[in-house]
Amino acid sequence: MNDSFFSAATPTRKRKRTGPPGAASKAQSRQNNKAVQKRPRQQNGKKKHESDIDESGDDEGGIDDLNLSGGDSESSEEEIEETAAEKRVRLAKAYLGKIQEGLDEDLGGFDAADLDRDLIAERLKKDEDELEGRLHRRIADSFDYAAIDENSIQSRKGHQLAVTAVAFSESGTILYTASKDGSIIKWDMKTLKKLHTYPGGRKGVKDYVGHTDHILCMALSTDDEYLATGGRDRVINIWSVKDNEHIVAFKQHKDTISGLAFRKGHHQLYSSSWDRTIKLWNIDERAYMETLFGHQDQIGEIDTLSRERCVSVGGRDKTARMWKIVDESQLVYRGGISSKEKLENGAPKYAEGSLDCISQIDEKMFVTGGDGGVISLWDIGRKKPVFSISPAHGVNTVLSKSEGEINTAYWITAIASLRYSDLFVSGSWDGFVRFWKITSDNKSFSQISQVPVAGVINSIEIKTIFPSNRTVVAVGVGQEMKSGRWLRLKKGVKNCTKIIELPELVTKK
Repeated sequence: MNDSFFSAATPTRKRKRTGPPGAASKAQSRQNNKAVQKRPRQQNGKKKHESDIDESGDDEGGIDDLNLSGGDSESSEEEIEETAAEKRVRLAKAYLGKIQEGLDEDLGGFDAADLDRDLIAERLKKDEDELEGRLHRRIADSFDYAAIDENSIQSRKGHQLAVTAVAFSESGTILYTASKDGSIIKWDMKTLKKLHTYPGGRKGVKDYVGHTDHILCMALSTDDEYLATGGRDRVINIWSVKDNEHIVAFKQHKDTISGLAFRKGHHQLYSSSWDRTIKLWNIDERAYMETLFGHQDQIGEIDTLSRERCVSVGGRDKTARMWKIVDESQLVYRGGISSKEKLENGAPKYAEGSLDCISQIDEKMFVTGGDGGVISLWDIGRKKPVFSISPAHGVNTVLSKSEGEINTAYWITAIASLRYSDLFVSGSWDGFVRFWKITSDNKSFSQISQVPVAGVINSIEIKTIFPSNRTVVAVGVGQEMKSGRWLRLKKGVKNCTKIIELPELVTKK
């Protein structure tokens, strides 16, 4: 671990000694006398009186400066002085003690003599994994997906048009939803009741506080202080979560805002746009920071975690990119995956023409989806996907009078991962939300379940709510896609938000 107290460069310091006034050492006395000798003799151009010097101490010292303990002065000096190594040991012991206290609370308390060393080792490993941003939770098999049916899925309406964005607070107690009608709704996750509504304005209205066109994305800061929203009106609005008030509007982007993400643990905001740029914002200062260039097409989505970097997908430039802010550099990952199946003319049966959505799993892995129905798992150390599945959501068959049956893959319209775990979720308009598990070697993934949801899945968020430890999936559903009207589903489809709770698997004893 890279905690500051493990640094070898920790300076040597002397710890203060507490006790009765008569127990001060000669070493402390010498330090006090030196401090007195170094004081300036003049203030405001006047010489100080001797009485002034006597009040603060002189070279002879007082009774408090005598070593009344009878010990040797040099040994007393050694007792007070603490080396850098000793400080690291002391702080490490305190850290282990804190971990043991946490284990006592988690396990209901037990005798210290029965403390299993493996528990401490496991907790230390978990802390290190979290610090390094590695996948450390293998929980995909701990849920009873078979228990999820249409009756257990809760639905909430409130928007007139398609729901295009959903976002959980860090604690999981609040859910925000946004729509093509420009409105934002704040929901209480305990009761699933509306807490507040930000209405949308008519298109073209000037100086309107809010959005006057389709909202396509939003993000919440990890301290649940700020909500950021953006869309086709080219405005990023920042709202106060606590006060439900508008704070500031950023209008520097020249086209639709397609993605927003707060850096974990900070108020640094990343935004992506169809103007092919990514911009950085400091919300505390209400200020624009810089612009990142590189994508050759409209940026579809953006995501980030703890480190000062972000990942994005660039639509039809078929690339995913990792932006290293500190290094002022970017890593380019090439998509455009084609299926192994071939048509009669030799062309691939299904080909990825666009990368549209992305989600970070940890600091080293992310998943993407696009219009070719391809879901890909990426490692930041490789330019090509580690593993891909196509078509992940099946094939859409359309009858044509001139060409007969036309088979096209269902687009991947939304994707989301449960952070630092082996579970992620994807959506399309094939009628299902699909759950995927990453293998233990992080080199492939497979579908473990699918839950019926009718409509176009425009946004997905998955979150574990503490302290209840409930894992919940929020799905933004619409009759049409958030980025266009190429498709319109009416039969049995409503513009709403679906709440899917994943029940824990009960093991038989």
